[in-house]
Amino acid sequence: MNRSDIVITGVGVVSSIGLGREAFTESLLNGDSGVIELVDSTVGDRNATARYKFIQGSSGDTEQESPVEIGAPITDFDPKLFVKPRKALKVMCREIQTSFAASQMAIEDAGLSSLLPAEPADQAKVSGRIAVDRIGTVFGSEMLYGDPEELADAFAACKTEENEIDRSKFGNAAMRSITPLWMLKYLPNMPACHVGIAVNSHGPNNTLTVGDVSGPNAVLEACGYLRRGIADIMVAAAAGSRMNTTRTMFTEDQPLTGASASVERSSRPHAKDAKGIVRGEGAACVILETVESAEQGNRTPIAKVVGMASRFVPSAAFAEGRFTSSSEENAGRGSAAAIEAAIAGALSDAGLTSDDIGLVVGHGMGDPVIDAQEAKAIAKALPGVPLTLPIGLLGHTGAATGMLGLTAAVVAAQRGTAPPVAHAADCPDTLNVVQESASLKQPHVIALSHTSHGSATAVIVSAT
Repeated sequence: MNRSDIVITGVGVVSSIGLGREAFTESLLNGDSGVIELVDSTVGDRNATARYKFIQGSSGDTEQESPVEIGAPITDFDPKLFVKPRKALKVMCREIQTSFAASQMAIEDAGLSSLLPAEPADQAKVSGRIAVDRIGTVFGSEMLYGDPEELADAFAACKTEENEIDRSKFGNAAMRSITPLWMLKYLPNMPACHVGIAVNSHGPNNTLTVGDVSGPNAVLEACGYLRRGIADIMVAAAAGSRMNTTRTMFTEDQPLTGASASVERSSRPHAKDAKGIVRGEGAACVILETVESAEQGNRTPIAKVVGMASRFVPSAAFAEGRFTSSSEENAGRGSAAAIEAAIAGALSDAGLTSDDIGLVVGHGMGDPVIDAQEAKAIAKALPGVPLTLPIGLLGHTGAATGMLGLTAAVVAAQRGTAPPVAHAADCPDTLNVVQESASLKQPHVIALSHTSHGSATAVIVSAT
């Protein structure tokens, strides 16, 4: 089976710029940003958790990192509209809820709702539904963090008269004050588990936790199952967040930026004055099928998968065992070599050259160190190809980042249009950043994703 024999028949999105394929596409093409000023954490989903840093060194006095807290939260999402039975919400954290909703949207978008849940093969032949062993799920995920309030009582019970924490008391305190199902809400493999149960999938089921490339790598694995003939339909998705209160306190090696004069334009990937990422959240899902499966079900493909590759070349920081959020040029995050290798691999897999690519969906995030590595790779491997930057609208969404980028590539290819970048004029001249929405000159779109450690994935899609 060739790569082009795999098609995308459904797309689902839960994001700060829209719920569902159509809303997401319109916001993307209009350049509508989901970045806002965050207010008190008790108001809706706008988590206004402030981050503090040491004024000097790693101890002593602290100061708030930014006087105005910003982010790209999902503000109009009601999980009860998507999760059935509703009692399942008790064991779903927000990332599980959004991934489940995105999957249900994609299933409906593909026209599969009436064919699921799947049935045993003999029954499926009679009913026309999907056979249980011919559908699978592969999800990208990450460590899921609980809210501090869930553990507050247990920690309070460990406090001594000297106002210190007696760790020996925590086990007993936790059993008394934390629900026995607490861990089920935060296991990274639970998004795929919940969706697999909902559609009654007995086919391949897996979860990948490899940072920003988790979603695109899930697509690679799902395509592998289809090519090997062990499934006809795969649900591939990813969800992530940097908005959770606990997660906000730990951003790994990613620097945060402050608010711009226009708050909605604070996320500035590849801008010459970029200082860091904007926190966001989201989930995206694609339904992948063999061409034969789509034709037999009379389902119209949205796009086709043309080529893909995943590569790892350690970043300088990773190779040297350094872990820093410094914005100095020698901070060492990101790997241009890995990104370039992934691009070359995807082009080779598709039998294409850079001249055949009409648009690059970049993974630039506003971290000047990582963005410089991507810029170097694009300038060398895809010179002059128009570049769009969806993280400028969505913020950094953790494990969902790469999947949302791939989704942007799919809808851009379908519409034949390059989404604009509001701050294009502020980006380096070595990059052909899209200033205004324009028609694609070539039908193929390549979506890039990569990590600070040196993983990189490239997926090429095109209109059908």
